[in-house]
Amino acid sequence: MAICIALGLATLPAAAAEYRRPNSAQLEDIRRWLCPHGGSPVKGVPGRCDGAGRRRGGASVSGIGSPAPGWDRGLPAASHEQMACPEGTRPVLARGHGSITRCLPG
Repeated sequence: MAICIALGLATLPAAAAEYRRPNSAQLEDIRRWLCPHGGSPVKGVPGRCDGAGRRRGGASVSGIGSPAPGWDRGLPAASHEQMACPEGTRPVLARGHGSITRCLPG
């Protein structure tokens, strides 16, 4: 048992490599890889970038929930009422809801 502990302690320095902070060029490469369309990674929100350098269109500063600019151009305003299902579909009550209807094929 003592031999196993001694061998384990002997390999400890080799296994624990010294941490080196990335230099500014490496940090820029990391930022570009994480946010290829600009901005900087949002701390604490994996996969999100703040979108700096882009036109925001009223989006939040953090970039979370920011709209895709212009996707709704030309669409009528929401009436907040259920429309009739298109031809070839039928209305079905959404799972877990008592008042929401989805249009499914059939």
